[in-house]
Amino acid sequence: MRYIIAILLMPALLGIQDLTAQQMPLYSHYILNYFQINPAIAGSSPCLDMKIGYRRQWMGIEDGPRTAFGNIHGSFGHNKQNFHGLGGQVYSDNTGLLGYTGMNLAYAYHMKVSREYMLSVGAGVGFMQYRLDVGGVVLPDVQFLNDPAFAGRSNDFIFPQIQFGLWLYKKDRFYGFSIQNVVENKIDILANSKLSRHYAFAAGKAIGMDGGFTFKPSAMLQYVGRSKVSLDGTAMIDYNNKVELGMGFRSESGLVGLLRLDLFNYVTVAYAYDFALSRIRFDGRNTHEVILGIHACAKGDSRAVPCAAYD
Repeated sequence: MRYIIAILLMPALLGIQDLTAQQMPLYSHYILNYFQINPAIAGSSPCLDMKIGYRRQWMGIEDGPRTAFGNIHGSFGHNKQNFHGLGGQVYSDNTGLLGYTGMNLAYAYHMKVSREYMLSVGAGVGFMQYRLDVGGVVLPDVQFLNDPAFAGRSNDFIFPQIQFGLWLYKKDRFYGFSIQNVVENKIDILANSKLSRHYAFAAGKAIGMDGGFTFKPSAMLQYVGRSKVSLDGTAMIDYNNKVELGMGFRSESGLVGLLRLDLFNYVTVAYAYDFALSRIRFDGRNTHEVILGIHACAKGDSRAVPCAAYD
């Protein structure tokens, strides 16, 4: 796998073209973990809300993508229906020779804009550190990679790393728009490469059914400069706000099985299983994602307007 990653990185290392592919982590439970994508979600929980997760992509392929992430946010300054949100995010992604770690602080202001709808405007600022390690690669036909002057690990500290988001929501639905990498900083350790803006539009709805069941469809469109638009979609069935089970898909990638369990009123455990349908399925068919969520107070607190489609 290291050889494959080295070959894939060669155009950027040689300065042949810009690196404009997906540069931020992917999430299968993107609705449950939406704050990691959109800073406007900060403060959406009435009390402190924390999520910790790990994603192992393409099982069976050595050095396949591995992502660890965590976030925490809460609300303050409630004035009638308006309030503030504050939170933080961390993430680390590693794929073969290339890896990066990021940290962001986010602020959001939630305001009532109609009888039913709330609007949140959020922004985040932080940094990223890119790492490139070619010390363990030996390719006889690529002499510059075997040069002792090139061997070893290189690091690049990137600041500022800015996010922006909007979130329009009410009790049974939401619409969100976010931009990551607002400032397209250069990545010095990868010649002629830079961070690309990541645009995402997400929407979801909760539809009540008989017997305590709720149907929750959602979708998210993502676009990274000069690449194809990708579409993620999920369809979940919730039972009494205790158990959610459903399916999802990612365009040009595969299918996803989704499970969420609410344990007590304070703990949420979620699992996603991705089944690849693209060419990668022959070697790395499976992807696993696990999320642990902890709430600092019980659900149902009246200090914030809930959104059943997102919660």
